[in-house]
Amino acid sequence: MSARNISLRMDDEKIDRIDRLATEIGRSRAWVLNQAADHYLDYEEWFVGQVQEGIADAKSGNTFPHEQVMAQLRRKIDKANAS
Repeated sequence: MSARNISLRMDDEKIDRIDRLATEIGRSRAWVLNQAADHYLDYEEWFVGQVQEGIADAKSGNTFPHEQVMAQLRRKIDKANAS
C-alpha cells in the first residue's frame, strides 16, 4: 500500500495532545493520526451500515409497535430495580 501526504488544520491544543500521546507510547505523530483515522473510519462505516440496515428494516415493515418495546423496557427496568 502506498502512502500519500495530506494537509490538515488543527488547533494547537489538539496537536499538543497528539504529540504528548505519541511521546508517551513511543510512536510518531503520523502513526497516532493514522490510528485515530482508522478507528474513526471503522466506527463511522459500521454506524452508517447500521443506520442503512435499520432504514431497510423499517421500509420492509420489520418493526415492533411502540407499546411492545416500552413494555419490554419496563419489565427490564423493573427487574433491574428489584435486584
